[in-house]
Amino acid sequence: MDTVSSALLSHEFLKPNILFVTATFLTTLALHFPPKFHPLFLPLTWLITLWSFASVKGNITSGRLIGLESYVTIACIVYMLVLPRILYFESHSLSQGTRDTSKSKRLDDIVLRPGMSSISDSCWIWNNPRHLSYPRSRSGSLPPSELLQYALFRILKIGVITFIDRILVQKLSQHVGTTSTILDFTPDQEPIIRRLLERDEDDPVSRHQLLLRAFMCISWIWPNILVLESYHAMLSLLFVVVLRFNGPGDWPPLFGSPLEAWTVRRFWGKFWHRIASPTFHTYAKVFSQYILKLEPESTVEKATVAFGIFFLSGLLHAATAWKVGQGEGHRDMLFFCANYFVIAGEILVSRLLRNLVRKTKYEARLKDSKMRAAGKALGFVWVFAWFFWSTPRWLYPKILRWSLKQAILQSRV
Repeated sequence: MDTVSSALLSHEFLKPNILFVTATFLTTLALHFPPKFHPLFLPLTWLITLWSFASVKGNITSGRLIGLESYVTIACIVYMLVLPRILYFESHSLSQGTRDTSKSKRLDDIVLRPGMSSISDSCWIWNNPRHLSYPRSRSGSLPPSELLQYALFRILKIGVITFIDRILVQKLSQHVGTTSTILDFTPDQEPIIRRLLERDEDDPVSRHQLLLRAFMCISWIWPNILVLESYHAMLSLLFVVVLRFNGPGDWPPLFGSPLEAWTVRRFWGKFWHRIASPTFHTYAKVFSQYILKLEPESTVEKATVAFGIFFLSGLLHAATAWKVGQGEGHRDMLFFCANYFVIAGEILVSRLLRNLVRKTKYEARLKDSKMRAAGKALGFVWVFAWFFWSTPRWLYPKILRWSLKQAILQSRV
């Protein structure tokens, strides 16, 4: 615990965070100027964010494959992609309720004096990567009892997530760590279907290996829920309860219900967070329409944009893996691109099935509630099977690399 605490307070960890906060402060300041002056702030703000990204060190948190530095790196990359839209391509005028405008008025010829309202609006502009609608109300108009209820619910949410992590996930992780060795993550352990079919007596698939693969299916999902939802809840307490910039409805959950994820498409579209995907969608849209000259809203254009989102997601995680020392960035690219093609396969199969049963007796049967429930159950099995097969091919090389680095570091002590 002392090692982790000292790491969190170290200069190496604080520097990128301080620089990132400086960039957001400069963005807030820029938005108080007339829109015609916003582009002047873009180079400096972007370079400070780049400096924050460059300041991230991959050896801060020992003992864990994924540390907080990974999230700082991702935040920097996403922010660098968001800044051109905020300070150059869009024209935000705080004096007009942060609505976009292309005309300059007399009121815009002077610098807006910072106040609670203007700071609230500017924070909403740069802290809205999900492209949520403009705040409907401020919490200042809410009764104290409703604010107290909101605060207690958010605090309870953080407590429940932390409790699940410490009582269940961490103990399960420790058990997996103590029962696993480096040999469990070697390249020959990545395939599973061929090994199950061949039934090699010299290298049988053990119960431990199957359980390890099953654990890998959630090992990358839970840390994101733990970190992102916890920080999201704390920030909502700051902006809604303390500063009263926003209303409770302006901070919806990052993740959807896992009960909605009965296909891989629904896993990414309904359950998974949408922090970076709207920004990736914008860049993919620009590439498809202005570079490839594809017809807007055509099937080819939609497929290209969807692939662009997954490709950029893979590139984001690959850059993060490189920056924090995880390595194996090409595995990130392969994993996210593979998910795109699996989703494309799901769409193709579902359309073929609909066409096959159309105007037949099976069409009505498939709409029956029991059949729909059975279909969802099979869908959950399919999603689990997909990640059961694909996740080790993505994470095993990273874990092997990280384990070897940890072994080398311990041998030097």
